Amino acid sequence: MDASHTAPATQDEPAGLAPAFAVHTASAARPGWRETGSGQALLLLHGWSLSGEAFDGQRALARLGYRVIAPDHAGHGLSAALPHAGQASIARLAADAAALIGHLGLRDVVVVGWSMGAMVAWELMRGHPALPLAAIGAIDMTPRLVGDAEWPHGLHGCYDRVQAARMAMHVRKDWPSLIDSVRAGLWSAGSEPDAAQSGRITGMMRQCAPDALAALWEDMARQDYRPALRQARLPLFHLVGQHSRLYAPAVGLATLALQPAARLATVDGTGHAPHMERPAAFNTALLGMLDWPGLPAAPAP
Repeated sequence: MDASHTAPATQDEPAGLAPAFAVHTASAARPGWRETGSGQALLLLHGWSLSGEAFDGQRALARLGYRVIAPDHAGHGLSAALPHAGQASIARLAADAAALIGHLGLRDVVVVGWSMGAMVAWELMRGHPALPLAAIGAIDMTPRLVGDAEWPHGLHGCYDRVQAARMAMHVRKDWPSLIDSVRAGLWSAGSEPDAAQSGRITGMMRQCAPDALAALWEDMARQDYRPALRQARLPLFHLVGQHSRLYAPAVGLATLALQPAARLATVDGTGHAPHMERPAAFNTALLGMLDWPGLPAAPAP
């Protein structure tokens, strides 16, 4: 088991120095996506109630030889109106991602999922074993959202299915009233996004379809990816926020223990969304995970 470590805080470069995302709208049943760069494929899967725009800070990786691709899940952003959004599930989101991989002709794909996106990434590994994947990464996520005495590492440690059903009901009834509280859980404890960041996050959340969000929340509460992680044959890595409000440090360690060959890094000074809160520090940590014997190296930019 690789020892966990903390990625150093680094100075974030101005976003304007990174190449812009080209935006591709959804078509028929295929999700919309953003991409920039060329070279080693890096598929970034966003979390519940946001969109691929959440990976704006990872555009900088295109300057280092990566093809950065950030799709929007059904019911979110560019894909809010997909025909199957109302019946969204983790398995269906994974099927959408698999179809996009095929459509783009990707090979040796490194898939990195944030929060709910991590479950989608694990489902790609479990449900689509023929895909040409190189590695699977997760950002601040537990393999089982619901906790109990045997797994005290769910959401907030002790989340249960009754709470999940109640949350889904509230989302269906009045999603806009929940946006402020959901947004507040993203940043590290004791901090919050600035006005511009807050506005961007709120804008992403307002573009989501409540029925899809509710269905996905219920489906996340049904999932248990611990067996898939134990049996994984692909390289796995986990990136966690040092001061996440959703998952205690023990969650990352417990998840790492499921697969002794995996890697874990903690991004200093961040919460549940380290890639948004400190993008340069996160990118440094991610590059450390990608510097792994056997993984295809990004070509020189």
